[in-house]
Amino acid sequence: MPAPYALVNDVPRCSTALITAAIAGCLIHAAGAADRPPTPPMPEHPGKMKMNEPMSTGMMKKGMMKGDVKRAAEKKTKAMQPMMEQEQAAMPDGKAKKP
Repeated sequence: MPAPYALVNDVPRCSTALITAAIAGCLIHAAGAADRPPTPPMPEHPGKMKMNEPMSTGMMKKGMMKGDVKRAAEKKTKAMQPMMEQEQAAMPDGKAKKP
């Protein structure tokens, strides 16, 4: 009974075909990647937020500025700080999360 595949220089012919197909696939992929146009550059970051500009969302009070939100958050954090420290002191050791 003949072998299920023919040998060429002690390498099965089907393996030679698979290797050739893999190399051809890589070359075709590389050629396709070389034809692509370069990606456009990333847009510049606009920089720091201007606090004296009006807010751009619909969930705001009339005349509210961006800086107003930041100041309100800082004020709320300052008011909550004693309560947060009291709760952290009441927790058992190792359970308190420190900011």
